[in-house]
Amino acid sequence: MQQKFTQEAEFRQERDFGQKIGATFEFLAAHWKPLGKCLLYFVLPAAVLTGLGMGFSQTQMFSGSSLPLMLGSGRFSTLSYMGPAYWLGLVASLIGYILLGSTVYGYLRARLDTPAEQIITPGQVWQYVTRYSPMLLLSSVVTILIVVVASMFLLIPGIYLGVALSLVWAIQVLEEGGVGYSLRRSMNLISGKWWSTFGLTIVVSIIIGMMGAIFQVPQYLAIFGKALHWDFLSSDLLMIVSGIVAAAGHQLLYSILMVAIAFQYFNLVERKEGYGLRMQVMSLGNAPAPTVANQHLRPDDEGEY
Repeated sequence: MQQKFTQEAEFRQERDFGQKIGATFEFLAAHWKPLGKCLLYFVLPAAVLTGLGMGFSQTQMFSGSSLPLMLGSGRFSTLSYMGPAYWLGLVASLIGYILLGSTVYGYLRARLDTPAEQIITPGQVWQYVTRYSPMLLLSSVVTILIVVVASMFLLIPGIYLGVALSLVWAIQVLEEGGVGYSLRRSMNLISGKWWSTFGLTIVVSIIIGMMGAIFQVPQYLAIFGKALHWDFLSSDLLMIVSGIVAAAGHQLLYSILMVAIAFQYFNLVERKEGYGLRMQVMSLGNAPAPTVANQHLRPDDEGEY
């Protein structure tokens, strides 16, 4: 049985709301092994660093030496637990999400550019990761600044722009667009389809949240154990390990939303530009000529018909 989503025409299709969610999980089910291998190689190390930083930070927060500072008043006492471990986790989290985006969209780009019978390797995806990660970082900074500035005036413009610019990463990798082009392109594609994009983001985020709750359970147990001084749940090692599990699970699950946004991108491009339809029309006549099943019956042979 041929694997699904190995040809470009399978991606570039118009899909309704339910079909986009269905295609997301069908793609992940068909490509979980090669894509998962890429995520483990390129994203998991940053997720582990994120968990280590946050785990150490929470350990310091609940330690006896930090507790009096936490209970004090003032701006500096509130931020007293934000030491090197906290900032390490924060920076690693940012790097992890950039690597996640370049890995997921790099895998999609490699799948589009590779013949259907070939399996995508981590080496292929790594070329896209190294090529596009700096561009995704730059566009992320620009997008965050735009959304923050818009939110300073009113919350609604910030939310609108956050959704309207959600296709930027996909455009940068799949179309090799620059930052300015990708920002304009994303807003043009989502124009008139803002609510469907917003709804898709909310629904998939809820699904991710429900799935991610499993990875949060150890962390909640460790926090309650520390707060209530339960010896069997108050070890620093449990807090750190639970932080790693929570961070890794959350970042890896976020790939589901990125794939869903990619299918929304393909859907909008097809609706507004018909790119996939043009590809199918252009491919007509390029298929190899059919062979004659019975070599004894040929139109150029002599005989009675």
